[in-house]
Amino acid sequence: MDTKRLEAFIKVVDLGSMTSAAKVLNVAQPALSQHIASLEADFKCKLLDRSARGVKPTEAGRILYRYAKSIQRQIEEARRAILDNKPELTGNVTIGLAPLSSATLLAAPLLAQVRERFPGIVLHIYDSFGIVLSEMMLKGGLDMAVLYGDRPVTGLDYKPLMQEPFFFVAPRGMLPEQPQSDSVSAAEVAQFDLILPYRESFLRQAVERVCAEVGLRPRIVAEIHSQSTLCSAIAAGMGATVLPLSIANALPNQDELCIRRIDAPAASLRMSLCISDNAALSDSAFAVYKVLLEIIGERWGTSPGGLFQKPLASTP
Repeated sequence: MDTKRLEAFIKVVDLGSMTSAAKVLNVAQPALSQHIASLEADFKCKLLDRSARGVKPTEAGRILYRYAKSIQRQIEEARRAILDNKPELTGNVTIGLAPLSSATLLAAPLLAQVRERFPGIVLHIYDSFGIVLSEMMLKGGLDMAVLYGDRPVTGLDYKPLMQEPFFFVAPRGMLPEQPQSDSVSAAEVAQFDLILPYRESFLRQAVERVCAEVGLRPRIVAEIHSQSTLCSAIAAGMGATVLPLSIANALPNQDELCIRRIDAPAASLRMSLCISDNAALSDSAFAVYKVLLEIIGERWGTSPGGLFQKPLASTP
């Protein structure tokens, strides 16, 4: 198997266009088409669907893409290990952390631990809005992710970690006559001007479900996609929001904020550790995986248990 053909296939799928991929790879389009045709002959099936709107992988193509990405990472790690000529673990490991969640607080200790114990490993951490972590996992763009959700997805394995409750966070000036209480109802949440992330985010969807349970809709006055900007807007008294307690407690001007538990069944989400069930973790990724589980166990009280067994690819 010529790895250059796999690299060409990956680029075509990433860009969704034979023409664009040929330009990026600096090869003639007929040569690129021949690479794809050779792969399809090797696997004896169609890998790409071509249309006027671009190129998309078939089901077989999606399976090959995941394995091709894994092979590409392993080759990069082998090249780096050979060039460095060091016995310790080396290579790149990519991790997704759900934005505006307790998962983002794992980044700093994870970076510190990996740098101390495995200095040859370079971490790439994604915790930004606009990135769908589960899709990146399916495409092979991430080795692992800590994200919301626990529903089975073909190609992904979700290991439940904890249930994350959400809290209503508002400047005290917005609640001048409210009696002191540890909680608020779903109806009360719907009464306030809310600043929330975009509609596709799990947190936003949870807020909408909370309000829908009492027949109301949230009064959203602004959508902010940046965690730092959202937190600054709340601290400045621009509106209220809904956050996990760990993130709310990290906001500045704590004395000027009211943080209350939302008394509603839908005001929480399961957080899980997600890995591929089609491709095994590399040695470097597995080392990071173990460190991540240790930190989760220490901070969340979640027992790693049998999760330390190295995840293996499932039989196709």
